[in-house]
Amino acid sequence: MKRVKLLVICSCLLFLLTACNSDSSAKEPNESSESNQPVEIEFWYGLGGQVEEVILNQVDRFNESHDNIHVNAVFQDSYDVTSQKLQAAIISGELPDLVQLNTRAWPVFGYNETLLDLNKYIEEDEDINFDDFNKGLLVNTSLDGKQYTLPYNRSTPILYYNKAIMKELGEDPENPVETWDDLVRIAEKASIINDEKVERFGFSASMSGWYFYSLAWSNGGKILGDDLSTVLFDSPEAAEGVALWEEMIDNQLMMPPVGGTSTSGSSAGESLSQSFFNGTTAMTIASTGSLGKFSNNVDFDLGTSFLPRFDEYAVATGGANLAIINNKSKERQDAAWEFIKFMTSTDESIYFSKETGYLPIRLSAQASDELQIYYEEHPIYTKAIDQLEYAREVPKSEHTLRIESEVNKAMEKAVTSDLTAQEALTEAADVIRKLVQ
Repeated sequence: MKRVKLLVICSCLLFLLTACNSDSSAKEPNESSESNQPVEIEFWYGLGGQVEEVILNQVDRFNESHDNIHVNAVFQDSYDVTSQKLQAAIISGELPDLVQLNTRAWPVFGYNETLLDLNKYIEEDEDINFDDFNKGLLVNTSLDGKQYTLPYNRSTPILYYNKAIMKELGEDPENPVETWDDLVRIAEKASIINDEKVERFGFSASMSGWYFYSLAWSNGGKILGDDLSTVLFDSPEAAEGVALWEEMIDNQLMMPPVGGTSTSGSSAGESLSQSFFNGTTAMTIASTGSLGKFSNNVDFDLGTSFLPRFDEYAVATGGANLAIINNKSKERQDAAWEFIKFMTSTDESIYFSKETGYLPIRLSAQASDELQIYYEEHPIYTKAIDQLEYAREVPKSEHTLRIESEVNKAMEKAVTSDLTAQEALTEAADVIRKLVQ
């Protein structure tokens, strides 16, 4: 009799466990249920300072306007740190739902299928209006026909200059520089040296692989061959721009000998920017994403221009895209898609561009009355938009970040050691050749 009772009890327990399991449907933590709780998703971003405030304002607006979704935004210090933490999260399995990734960093996550192919969402969701994205900013967003990312905060490097100094030198304050010859000539005139001490530099730039693309492409050079395994960035054509900077530093004292500076994060190029703000540098290169900061920190008339050219204008786009992680539930991916649609919408593009200086990613935003009036009042914002005509796509290699890292080091060696630009770039290129073999 006791045995019969025990079997009945075990059967009841088994039934209860089965019933509980059938109701749970294996939801992920924080996922919504029949209790009408919002779907909670985690968003990793990598920009601090004033731009972070803008991003968080956008997140707050999204959360306030969506009762069924709540976005938790988590700062990851910089683009570089975001990529590093995402690599670590792949191993641990503790991945976010969506992420802001540097335009040259994300392909490695596309190749290893960490990111979700967005093509189905784009094809089935009429609200996204994909054709409205600026074509110049769709470079470095897809891979092998798969749209793994959408543009968000996108930029190009541009030349900033002090109009008062241009007037002082008798140069056209509205269009002083078109070629690198122009820049060298003006930088020489702008430099002030007393008792072998430089009181004002004519030009400054961090030793950045992002800027190197323009130097190389503009002079007929390439970074990689079409096969993405032939290394070409140490050709004489590619090296000429770095050699020019080396000469401006070593022989002419027109340019400060700044070591390799990361192009990622809010602290990039701070010392160079401050020198420009103080009027002790006449011209400098920085991201168009810094337009807001530059405008707010100078007390002189600020000018902007395309990056100078050798044979032709050419520029790399930068900034970051938004991507959804591939291993999440359909409910969480749908929620992440709604957030991406919001962040890349026309209204948010207008807001983000005005507040930061980053390029408007939507054609409708660029053509809006609000931005057109703003550009009339702030014409320095239009140079980067016009420069998109000359935008080129950075090679979509899984080794792109390593290439930029080696180029950064090579540029630094060229201007701070006995190595020539050609020797330093060849040394870097040999490292990459071993990597891609």
